[in-house]
Amino acid sequence: MKKRLIVPGLLVATAAIAGTPTANSPFYIRQANSANSGNHATGDIVVWGIQDVQPPADMPGAYVYGTSGICPAGLTCGAFATDPSWIKQRLFERDWTLLPHQYYGSRPYDASLTGAWRLLLSTNANFSGAVSITTPTLGNVDAMPFVNSMTISGAGLTPTISWTLPASTPDGIDQMRIRVQDVTHPVTVESRNGPPTSFQQSDLIWQSPVLTSTSFTLPAGVLQYGTSYAISIDLAHTRTGGVFAGTVDARSSSYFDFTPINPATLPAGVTNIALPTLTPVPTTSGLLAGPVYGFNVGSVGPNQVTFIDPVVAVGFSYATGAGDPNFKTVQVPSSVGDGLYEVWTWDGSAWQLSAADLAAGASFDFTAHGFTAGVDRFQIRGIEASAAVNAFDVTGFVTGLTFVADGSFTGTMQAITADVPEPATWALWLLGAGGLLTRRWRQT
Repeated sequence: MKKRLIVPGLLVATAAIAGTPTANSPFYIRQANSANSGNHATGDIVVWGIQDVQPPADMPGAYVYGTSGICPAGLTCGAFATDPSWIKQRLFERDWTLLPHQYYGSRPYDASLTGAWRLLLSTNANFSGAVSITTPTLGNVDAMPFVNSMTISGAGLTPTISWTLPASTPDGIDQMRIRVQDVTHPVTVESRNGPPTSFQQSDLIWQSPVLTSTSFTLPAGVLQYGTSYAISIDLAHTRTGGVFAGTVDARSSSYFDFTPINPATLPAGVTNIALPTLTPVPTTSGLLAGPVYGFNVGSVGPNQVTFIDPVVAVGFSYATGAGDPNFKTVQVPSSVGDGLYEVWTWDGSAWQLSAADLAAGASFDFTAHGFTAGVDRFQIRGIEASAAVNAFDVTGFVTGLTFVADGSFTGTMQAITADVPEPATWALWLLGAGGLLTRRWRQT
């Protein structure tokens, strides 16, 4: 008779039974991901699985199949292979740099599925002789909220990330971490049971130790020029008591995208780029919505150019804050697409084209084009959708501004996205309360 190994704890012994796979650290987490470019599901979901799955020592290179199942609350499930009461789901493998050979599954949160998952790993497609591992239970842990806001300073290889915590959390925050994922070099995620299925996700390459303050500077060596990253601020609640004490049972990941800017690639005079404060976007599913980019630059004026940089899509909308001096000039040093842009101004009731084919590096002076007092809002349009500018990258596009008087700049900048089925239609990424423009757009 073939043996089966039931392991409820954290580790599966690496030399347990000849011919069975090995793995360690089973997990079950209630996860909340904000909108991201790493191809991670958003919303209130659960993620379960196990780390570092390896083929048997006597079968190096063997393919390891993986599946899982959970017995819904209130039911008594019989044999895993024959009782239809089990909720079954195949596992996927992702070979992250930081967590290689992770087998996992995910689905929307369901309060009836908070017990332990059973994981089966086998070198046989029918799971004969499988090793069986039990994850921790989820229990009644609540969803972890996102951070209230995130601020990024420093556009190079060692940015400083600061954040404000939610006003309250149902179960408290036990851990804070920064995690960095490589978007430019994703990993291929593959199904390990059933019909072959694969897709790509960003590669988890680094995470901080547990943090005790709400500000952290990424150390040298984590980021590289020429690579785009999805960076998340993770808040987590951990289990207490038992063999799984200290493991995460609820986590939120508040994402923003970041591409380090090499100063050598910037035009002369472009220095001291001011990066924004933003609020996590819970999801973009079914919505034309996006992050809000607010700035707080203490010293601006007519004789110095202040460069700011949020995300972009096919254009931008700019606005001053209360009490700020008006915009005097705008300069777009970045050459994106064909390097030609349009400047649009507000006439009190509608947007009007004030300049076409503004070349990268050239300045447009509002005071010399009929706006003697400057303007409190304007738009840059004309970025081709084919340029594929990342709409979540806080270093994706640099803009230079001067103002009609000395003062501060506390205004906002928001990406404009194109409605692909109707290219002539513009959808403004939501600015929130006090926004520049509100429109209803048909969802597609």
